[in-house]
Amino acid sequence: MALYTPQSQRRRQLVILAVAAFVLGGVLGGFTGRFTAPTPADRVAAVREQARQTSSQLRVLSLHVEAGAASLGTGGDAGAGLALQRADADLTATLDQAPWITAQRRTALTTHLHDLERMASSGAATKPFAADVDSLATEIDTTFGLSPAS
Repeated sequence: MALYTPQSQRRRQLVILAVAAFVLGGVLGGFTGRFTAPTPADRVAAVREQARQTSSQLRVLSLHVEAGAASLGTGGDAGAGLALQRADADLTATLDQAPWITAQRRTALTTHLHDLERMASSGAATKPFAADVDSLATEIDTTFGLSPAS
C-alpha cells in the first residue's frame, strides 16, 4: 500500500531539510574555524621569531666583519650590501605584521638599516661598521621584546 504525500508537503520538507543542513554546516564551520585560527599570542610569537631571524642575520654579518671574511674584503663590500638588503626586506615584512610597534620606532629601525646600507658600499670591512650592525641587531631585539642572548 502506497501512501500519497502531496507535492507541497514534500517541497516543504525539502526546504526545512536544506535550511537545517545550512545552519548545521554554518555552526560546525564556525566552531572549526574558531578553534583552528591562530591566537593573538601565536601571531605575536611568529612575528618575534621573524624579528629574531633578522637580528641573527645581522649578527652573522657583524661576525664576518670582525673575522675579516674574504667576502667583505677589498672590493667585496657587495656581500655586506646583499645581506643588508635581505635584512631590509625581512625587517619591513616583520614590521608590517607588528601593528603594536610605533611609527617612530619603525622609522628609527629602517633609517638605521638604510644608513648601514649606504655605509656598506664604502667600508663594510671596518670594526665601527660591525659595531653599528650589532647595534641595529640589539635595537631590533629590544623593539620586539627579545632577550639579546636568544
